[in-house]
Amino acid sequence: MTRHNEHGRTPRQLLDSLPRLVAKALLAISLVMRLCTASSDRPSDGSDVAARVKAAFVYNFARFIEWPQPNSKESVKIVVVGQGGGLAAPLEEIIRGKTVGGRSLEVTRAASGTPIPRCDILLIERSERRHVKEIVQSLAGKPALTVCDDPDCLKEGAIIAFQLVDESVRFQINQEAAEHAGLKVSSQLLKVALPSPGSQK
Repeated sequence: MTRHNEHGRTPRQLLDSLPRLVAKALLAISLVMRLCTASSDRPSDGSDVAARVKAAFVYNFARFIEWPQPNSKESVKIVVVGQGGGLAAPLEEIIRGKTVGGRSLEVTRAASGTPIPRCDILLIERSERRHVKEIVQSLAGKPALTVCDDPDCLKEGAIIAFQLVDESVRFQINQEAAEHAGLKVSSQLLKVALPSPGSQK
C-alpha cells in the first residue's frame, strides 16, 4: 500500500520534486542507514534505527548550514550532551573519515550539568529536555547549531528539533533562532523540514 502525505503525494513524488542537491542528500542518508544496519552484528530495534537516522541528519545539517567566518583549519566540533539517547555512538560512526567544506568532523560528549565546550553543533539528548532553555541560553551570542531530540525544544530556543511522523524521523527548524545565532540555513534544507510553529509553509 502506497503511503501518501497530507498533500496527496507519495514519498517518491515528493523526492522527485526536490532540488537535485537535496535529493542526493536524502539518498545519501538512506545509503548510510543501510550500511549501518548491514554492519551491525545483531538485529537493530526501532530505537537503534531511529538513532542512526538522526545521526545521519546531523551530519547533513553540517553540510547545509553556513557558519560565519568558519576556520578551515579547525574541525567541525559536535558536542553531545546528556545520556541514554544513544546518539553519540552512531554519530561517531557516520562522520568517521568524512569532511564538510574541507573540514573534518569531531564528536565529543558532555555530561549533564557540566559547562558546554565550544562547539559548532550541540546535540541535546532527550534526557536534557527539561534543561533545554538554560542550555540554549548558555550559548547565547555564539554561532552554535542547537539540535534537540524532542519536538518541544523549539519553544525553548533550540534551532532544530527531531520528531517522529508516521514512524519516520523528521525535523523542524526554528529559522529565527538560527538567525539570532548568526547561522544561515540552506533553502534546500528548509524545503525538506516540517513546517515550524507559526510558519506559513
